[in-house]
Amino acid sequence: MRLYRGLKNRYRPDAVGEGPHGFCWTDFTDCPLTALDYAYGRQGVLLVLDVSEADEIRVWEELWFQGGGPRRLIVWGRFDRSLSAEIPAKELRSQIRTKGVVSQSREYKSGLLADYIDRRVAAKGVEAQ
Repeated sequence: MRLYRGLKNRYRPDAVGEGPHGFCWTDFTDCPLTALDYAYGRQGVLLVLDVSEADEIRVWEELWFQGGGPRRLIVWGRFDRSLSAEIPAKELRSQIRTKGVVSQSREYKSGLLADYIDRRVAAKGVEAQ
């Protein structure tokens, strides 16, 4: 399962603190465009998290004000090992602000971003080998 989180600044693993009773949780979504909405500002980034059945990460779906659209997913605990990419938001915004795309639906833009992120993460994996 691929999840996304938009941040207005670069990701700092030390900032993921523990909440009450030693638990920590972080909001993610399954829609890259919705996550990009939260990555506003010049320093904004989009975190890409790949969670598999083998990971020891618990994911819980929460209710969200956007009924019927993207899902809000809570990731319990640390997720650094499953983090696939940290992509500058301005790079992703440039993908959806091109002629012919900007006037399309949110679903179309979300699919376009998901494809772009898939290619970028795959290319990053090739570079690491």
